[in-house]
Amino acid sequence: MAKLTLPKLERHLFAAADILRGKMDASEYKEFLFGMLFLKRAADVFDVRYQQIVKEFMDKGESEEAAKERADNPNRYVPIDREAYYTLFVPLESRWSTIVNTFHQQIGNKLNTALHSLADANQAVLQDVFEHIDFNKQVGGKSTLSDLQLRQMIEHFDKRSLRNQDLEFPDLLGAAYEYLIYFFADSAGKKGGEFYTPRGVVKLMVRIVNPQERMEVYDPCVGSGGMLILSKQHIEEKNTVEILAI
Repeated sequence: MAKLTLPKLERHLFAAADILRGKMDASEYKEFLFGMLFLKRAADVFDVRYQQIVKEFMDKGESEEAAKERADNPNRYVPIDREAYYTLFVPLESRWSTIVNTFHQQIGNKLNTALHSLADANQAVLQDVFEHIDFNKQVGGKSTLSDLQLRQMIEHFDKRSLRNQDLEFPDLLGAAYEYLIYFFADSAGKKGGEFYTPRGVVKLMVRIVNPQERMEVYDPCVGSGGMLILSKQHIEEKNTVEILAI
């Protein structure tokens, strides 16, 4: 299957925005779009690791039921060392199979539950991250989004897999996020730089800091995580150059 490219992902997200357009402007519906994108991405990445854990224990002779019980242990998704990747633990009510198969009524409330459950299960990295997102938001006593719109958005996001192996490059979602920030900022009559640090500036900051292996990089205003990702890439590129020089 062809990898998901940035232009394809941008078109996918703009099509999702079309579902939400109506009386709201871009500054209002962007939170719903980003909330759904995060839920789908977290669930897809989690499912890959979940299936790996199930297979590992079934290969050791355990039953599928016992293996799934082990895979439902949140501690199995915490990296054992700083070289390992962190996988968010996604509780049952936040998993994509739950969202896509059971959400037909009161969808706003259920999506809120999915986001808050995901945050509660990963407080170390997601505490208060979704507090501003309310899929059941009301204006003038009426819900901003109907169940039909939310159902259409779920079905739309279900069309694309967002696993790591499906993406053209690791920071694809970060790049799409930044592009959409520019779009939303322009719609609101503002500049993208008012919402996040432009990638060119981040690259310059990383080059000045010049992070090395075993260093810890702290970004107190982290948004899309661009500086952390570019710091990692900077280290990898530097190591590649040194190996080639040898």
